[in-house]
Amino acid sequence: MTSGSEWATNIGDIWKQHWQKTDAALSELGTRLHAAILESAPNFAFRAMDIGCGPGSTSDELARARPDAAIVACDLSPSLIELARNRLAGSKNIRVVLGDAETVAATEGPFDLYFSRHGVMFFPDPVGAFQNLRAAAAPGANLVFSCFQDWEANPWASELSSAAAGRAVPAPGREPSGFAFADPDYVRQILSSAGWTDVEARPTPFRYVAGDGIGAVDHALDFLAALGPASRTMLALADHERGAAMARMRSVIERYLSGNIVEFPAAAWIYLAKAN
Repeated sequence: MTSGSEWATNIGDIWKQHWQKTDAALSELGTRLHAAILESAPNFAFRAMDIGCGPGSTSDELARARPDAAIVACDLSPSLIELARNRLAGSKNIRVVLGDAETVAATEGPFDLYFSRHGVMFFPDPVGAFQNLRAAAAPGANLVFSCFQDWEANPWASELSSAAAGRAVPAPGREPSGFAFADPDYVRQILSSAGWTDVEARPTPFRYVAGDGIGAVDHALDFLAALGPASRTMLALADHERGAAMARMRSVIERYLSGNIVEFPAAAWIYLAKAN
C-alpha cells in the first residue's frame, strides 16, 4: 500500500531523484497517453488539470501542443512540485499547485479536461475521489489517465519483487498502489459509481526501458532497487539479506538486456471517460 503521506514525503523525494529515469521508462506509454489526451481535449480554449503531475512532463507536452490550454498541475509531493515549478517556469499556460487533487479541483475548477500519467491509483476512497473530481468538472468534461495492467504482465515489477524476496510475491490487491487499478471491471465500476459515463479502457502494451548505454544493467538495478515494488520488498529485508537480493535482481535484469538496453515488456491501461 502507498499512502498519500508517503507521496508527500519519502516517495516523492525518491521520485524527484529518479524522475529522468522514470520518464525514460514510461516514454513509450507517455507517447500513447499524450495522443489520447489530445484526442480528448476540447476544440476550444479550455481549462485542464494534471492529477499527480510529478515532474510536470505530461503537462509540458500538452501545453506545447495546445497553447490555448490553461493547465493546473497538482501533486502531493513538495519535492516534485519544486521540480515541476523549476522545469515549467517558462510556460505561460501551466500553474503548478501543491495539494490533494480533490481539494485542488474543488478550489480551482471547473475543468474541461482531467488527465494523469499513473497518478490516480492512490486515492484511499476512489469512488469518493472521482465523485469530487466529477463535481468540479465542466459539462461534457473528459477524463484521461493511464495505470498499470496485471502484475504478471509487468515483469519489471512482479519478477523483480519475487527475485528481491527470494520467493513468489503475490499481486497487490485493490489497496492504493501502482497496481490498484489493474482490473478494468473494478475501474469501470468506480467511475460509473462516481458519475462518469462512456468509460473506455484501452489496453496499451509498451516497452519499459529501465536502463541504457554503458552500464545499463547497473543503471537499471540502481533505479528499480530505489523505486517501485521491488524497492518496497528490499526495505522489508534485513541488512544481511540485501546483498543476495540485489544479486538475484541483477540476474533477472540481465535476462532483459538487449545490446545496451534493459527493456522489459510492460502493459498499461489508458482510460477515457466523460462527465455528462
